[in-house]
Amino acid sequence: MKIKRFHARSFSEALELVKKELGDDAIVLSTEEKRGIIPSVEVVAAIDYDDPSSGYLLSQMGSKRPVQKDEHHHESAISQLLSEISVLRTTIQELKKQGYELSLPVHKREIFNYLRERAIRDEFSLRLCERVKSTDEVLSQIAMELKIRRPLFNKRAIMLVGPTGAGKTTTIAKLAWIAMKQGHRVALLSLDTYRIGAMEQIRIYARIMGIPLLVVSNAKELKEGLERFSSKDAVLIDTTGRSPSDRRYINELSSLFSEVQRFHAGGFNLEIQLLISSNSDDASMIEAYNYYRELPISTIAFTKVDEIVRFGHLYNLYLTYQKPISYITTGQVVPDDIRFPDQRELASLILRKGYYLQEVVNA
Repeated sequence: MKIKRFHARSFSEALELVKKELGDDAIVLSTEEKRGIIPSVEVVAAIDYDDPSSGYLLSQMGSKRPVQKDEHHHESAISQLLSEISVLRTTIQELKKQGYELSLPVHKREIFNYLRERAIRDEFSLRLCERVKSTDEVLSQIAMELKIRRPLFNKRAIMLVGPTGAGKTTTIAKLAWIAMKQGHRVALLSLDTYRIGAMEQIRIYARIMGIPLLVVSNAKELKEGLERFSSKDAVLIDTTGRSPSDRRYINELSSLFSEVQRFHAGGFNLEIQLLISSNSDDASMIEAYNYYRELPISTIAFTKVDEIVRFGHLYNLYLTYQKPISYITTGQVVPDDIRFPDQRELASLILRKGYYLQEVVNA
């Protein structure tokens, strides 16, 4: 067995050195962060030439998704980020399995624990530890990483998708009211013929706001509805929530979107917003995203933010999938309970633990 120490500026860089010199079958024995004039990290790794199958495999961790020539530069950056996160996650898991702990200086351990207390995953907490010197810098760092894209209502057809109970119909009403207050002409379309209660709810909202509503059931009717509303500035489209095991529905929705988009019906730019319920745990949120990821999702919105007290999993989902965040919803009241925080306000929310929500979003 060959054992060697590697020094680098970050854990991910050190692991790249391990892979380059010892190969894909290297075993990570320990990690430690070194303080000094020039901070660094140390990784102790080994290679067992007699039994490479027992080692800590780095081959998958270091791999990057190939970037096609016609992809934008940010896609390459996202791929690199996800590769770095994969390295950190796998390193932490393997160290725990082998009985090792991350050795961090006191000030870094303080940052690490601060982030973990807010439900930020270990690999993301470690990544932030590499980028900040104290907990005072965490908010600015997270704010810098977040991407915000507020809804636009100029010739937009916005389709809201998400799991059952995510609050799509209520959110549709909130967005419609906001668009009207901004002076836009608005119409509603509903693809949710699955639940009688949801159909009645959206009819009530449309009647109260005095805006037209069509209930449609297929791509042909959806295209005709958009053509009928071609004089409007914005059309908001409600959809049915389904179980992640229902693959047929997501395939139908994907085909419907592609067909309508191809005809540019009514002159609208069709986009999809994914609503994720904040009162779900990490695993449920990831399962929800993975179910809808076959659709060309433009943005994510987090609903039911008023029902939780730790917000780190919002950051976890964002950092994992790198989709811009449009807004958050904070209750059932239409039209009041919706907020459009900027990067710093959203970062403040993510770092709260035990909270009064209005202090964050109205700061």
